[in-house]
Amino acid sequence: MRDVLAVARLGGRLFWGDARAVGGIAVLGVCLGAGLPLLIAASLRSRDVEVVLGMHLGMLAVVLTMVATTQTAVTLSARREMLVLKRLRASGLRGRAIIGGELVNIVTQATLLSALVSVILYTSTYVPPPELPLLFAACVVAVAGVLALIGVIFSILTRRPDLNAPATIPFIVASAIGAGGYGPFVTGLLPGWVQWTLDLLPTGAMVEIAGLAYRGGELATLTGPVVNLTVWALFGLVTVRFLFRWDPRR
Repeated sequence: MRDVLAVARLGGRLFWGDARAVGGIAVLGVCLGAGLPLLIAASLRSRDVEVVLGMHLGMLAVVLTMVATTQTAVTLSARREMLVLKRLRASGLRGRAIIGGELVNIVTQATLLSALVSVILYTSTYVPPPELPLLFAACVVAVAGVLALIGVIFSILTRRPDLNAPATIPFIVASAIGAGGYGPFVTGLLPGWVQWTLDLLPTGAMVEIAGLAYRGGELATLTGPVVNLTVWALFGLVTVRFLFRWDPRR
């Protein structure tokens, strides 16, 4: 655990020390995560918490996917090409500590940005805070972790840093549609089998868990979403364990 935290601190210093990267991610995340729900809330003739909440959760899924998946893929590819990963391994750190530390750093960034977006909506719209705040926080952290693992897989499939971000765009779009990020009208136009398939993505589970955290209800209904996230996490761990490469592509 000490090695994981050491790598996470290193990644954090590199990220927070880059003002342009921090500013770009913060502005993009706030514009996407809070901007659209704010516009929807302002355009409705009467208060409709469910519509605005649905947009909030959908866009939150988009923000988490962009920050966790895309940034993980680009960061690990860049570290690999710059031989940072090999140097870390040569220092005696184990592979799981290196990747785990990078994931802790990314998940922390995604969680902080999600908290900022949520607070903006709580203070600027009539969307109330979740009835089960701990469940909501746990949901954001767990989903960010799973999405970051998927980002590691993208770094395996496309090792060049300049191609990783474009490669994740189809996954981001699919996650956004499945989570309702484009509104109920777009989701309602999808065939049933397409909607069912998109619900299998981690963001589909996030919307279910976060929705329960906001509205309250029986925790027993979380079995399906928890299984969904567990399967994705196991898939990511096994793939990374056997396919991750430390050497740059020449």
